[in-house]
Amino acid sequence: MHVTKFPQSCLVVEADGVRVAIDPGTFVTARHDLDELGELDAVLYTHRHHDHLDVEVVDRLRERGTTLFGNADVVALLGEDRCTLVEDGQPFTAAGLPVTPHDLPHVVMVDGSPGPPNTGFLLAGSLFHPGDGIELTGLSVSAAAIPIVGPSISFRDAYRFVQQLGARHIIPIHYDAFVADPEQFARVCDLAQVHVLRDAEGVELPVS
Repeated sequence: MHVTKFPQSCLVVEADGVRVAIDPGTFVTARHDLDELGELDAVLYTHRHHDHLDVEVVDRLRERGTTLFGNADVVALLGEDRCTLVEDGQPFTAAGLPVTPHDLPHVVMVDGSPGPPNTGFLLAGSLFHPGDGIELTGLSVSAAAIPIVGPSISFRDAYRFVQQLGARHIIPIHYDAFVADPEQFARVCDLAQVHVLRDAEGVELPVS
């Protein structure tokens, strides 16, 4: 499984000849043309926040034949004709790639208010992307994208989440808006191999 990181929380995952993007938001489209993400078979959206979902490029993605997936809140935003509904714990395939959605709470916002409904995605039974969630029991994965900073995310929260998931490989994400140093997190996280990726840099991860 090859994983390429783009700004904020966007990953492009290539496995078994399928290319899937997770959360191409406005931080991505501000720096990259869609062509730079390559041909995408599917896009998975964890939640509606603009740094994870750029509504301005949705129709362009669909025109390219890309299938979009999201939870009920995302579907309500984009429309049933543009986005396929996913439900907690119900596996589906994204252009042939096995995906299992897992609902987990979005972290609280700066003012203490709750975030929107948030759905993480487990790809090919190996890589978990939690959106803006940092708490999920009952799931063990070999690799995970981990938000290391946010409206209410500390390095301690990120460390605990790695511990909770039991991940052996992690990719730090979500440090473009609320700025943090992923290299510093890598130095303090002794639980897993931390892959700090520059913009548009990729890494090969094992498939469990």
